[in-house]
Amino acid sequence: MTGSNDGHAQSPAAPSRAVVFVHAHPDDEAIFTGGTMARLAEDGCRVVLVVCTGGELGFTTPDAVDAHALGAQRRHETLAAAGLLGVSRLVHLDHHDSGMAGDPANDAPGSFCSTDVELSAKTIAAVFEEERPAAVVGYDAGGMYGHPDHVQVHRVTRRAAELAGIATVYDATVDREHLHFVETHLIEEAALTGDLGLVRSHIGVATAEVTTTIDVRPWLTTKRAAMAAHASQIPDSTSALQLPPEHFADVYGWEWYVRTGPPSLLDSLT
Repeated sequence: MTGSNDGHAQSPAAPSRAVVFVHAHPDDEAIFTGGTMARLAEDGCRVVLVVCTGGELGFTTPDAVDAHALGAQRRHETLAAAGLLGVSRLVHLDHHDSGMAGDPANDAPGSFCSTDVELSAKTIAAVFEEERPAAVVGYDAGGMYGHPDHVQVHRVTRRAAELAGIATVYDATVDREHLHFVETHLIEEAALTGDLGLVRSHIGVATAEVTTTIDVRPWLTTKRAAMAAHASQIPDSTSALQLPPEHFADVYGWEWYVRTGPPSLLDSLT
C-alpha cells in the first residue's frame, strides 16, 4: 500500500534538522507529541507526520454518523492540527482503524494491525529514506495503552528504521507515575471526577524507563489548539479541554520518550 500526501513534499532538510513522527490515528500526534513537534518546528527543524490509519472507528459525533464520513472528517482535522504544529509534510498511509483490542475489526482486511509488519515497514522506510531524518518517533512496546494499532506502530517504526538505517528511535510514551500523582492531586484538590484524558494508571512506562522528558508548557496554547482541532474526538465538552490552564499543564505539559540509539534532536529540547 502506498501512502498519500496532503500538500506537496518539500525538499528534505539536512539530516540533523528533520524528525519523522509515526502515529496510529488522527489526534494521537497532538495529544502525545504536539508540544515536541511545535518546539522543533519553532527551532527551524523539519517535522514530518505519518498517520497510519484513518481513525474511522473513533467516537462519532452527529456530524460523522458512519465510518466513511468520520474518516473524511478526521483527515481534515489532522490537516488543521498539522498546520498549527508546524508540520512540513503530512503522509496518510490509509490503513483501516483496527479498533480496540478484541474488536472484530482487528482482523478485518485492510486493518493496520492485520497488515504484514514487513509490508508496512517498507512503506514507512520509503518516507524515512526520502527525508533522511536525524531521528524517528514511534510508540513504546505496549503501544502506551495497549491499542493494537499503537502496538503495530511500535513494530513497524522499529523495522522501518532498521531498513532505512536510522540510528535513533524515540518511543513516545507517558510517565505513568507522574500521571498517577497528577490524578490523585487533581481529584483531592478540585474534587474532579471522571476521565482526565491521559490519566490512567496502567498506561505508559515507569519513570525510571523514561530517557527523555520534554517540558512543553510554553507551547501548551498551540498543543491545546491542535487537540481541539480534532473536534470529532476532543470536543470542547471533554474533560481534557474543560481543565483550567494550570491543571491542563499538569497533565499535558510534559512529553516523554524512551530513546534507542545515540542522543539526537529531541534530547536537545530537554
